[in-house]
Amino acid sequence: MAYVLQDKSFPETGSRETFSLSGEEISTVVQSVPGGSGRRVYLDIEFGYVYGTCRGVIMPIEIGAVVHRPEDDSVHYVGEQFRYDIDVEIWKKVTDPCGKTVGVATTVANMGRGEYGMAYNHSFRVSDDEVPAAEETARHAFGDLGAFMEAVIAAGDTPAIVVFAADMEKKAFRAANFSLDGCILVDLQREIRRRFEMRQVLSLDRLARLIDFRADESAVASTHFRYPVPEEYRHLLSAHRGMGDAIRTFLLAREYQERLPDLETRIRTLMEACENEG
Repeated sequence: MAYVLQDKSFPETGSRETFSLSGEEISTVVQSVPGGSGRRVYLDIEFGYVYGTCRGVIMPIEIGAVVHRPEDDSVHYVGEQFRYDIDVEIWKKVTDPCGKTVGVATTVANMGRGEYGMAYNHSFRVSDDEVPAAEETARHAFGDLGAFMEAVIAAGDTPAIVVFAADMEKKAFRAANFSLDGCILVDLQREIRRRFEMRQVLSLDRLARLIDFRADESAVASTHFRYPVPEEYRHLLSAHRGMGDAIRTFLLAREYQERLPDLETRIRTLMEACENEG
């Protein structure tokens, strides 16, 4: 997930409803029993600021989704990169061993040209005349996001979408004019914080380490779960990529759903260590 973004960076669209639940209701969804009906979609959207707009224009750059059917424990992967010939700033949180944000690393990428890891110059600015074109490109990218979501979320067959830190997805769905239409949006990060009565949230990086997340040439795994990954997605499994973070969110949810006592022990051990460090 990219760095926290400003509301003004998102294109303005008509308001469409999203749904939220109480903590108890969310736990019921996240900790659904094996054999439950309907699909669960675990997704992650990565964003970038248009380079040189002082974080004034934001656009989605890629999305990854894991579609899980609890009744047979099957998974399906789907993802998309929004390839436009425009330079975007990639802001990534840097966290300490306790999962606290201690800084931000920034690079520049151009998805349309397939260029990544370019140097970031904080003094660079585009001209005022270039901003409208950047805003138009962002609107097209959000339109692509909306089309992707409409294609993935089957009407009546997806009772829940699970993300890690939902604020960005909520804003992006509004900008994409995508309605959840009764589908529940679950924020796994907030649910874990609520469940364990934590003062601060833990990063996905830290939680992925706690569940022993790993990926090899044919599969992804955590402490208690392992799933195959098709070859076409294996190069996208790194942290802070749409597919990579969607899979990490999925495996974390599986541990939370079915191996909660073990996960609780690991999280509370971490919490105690962090509190002792001050």
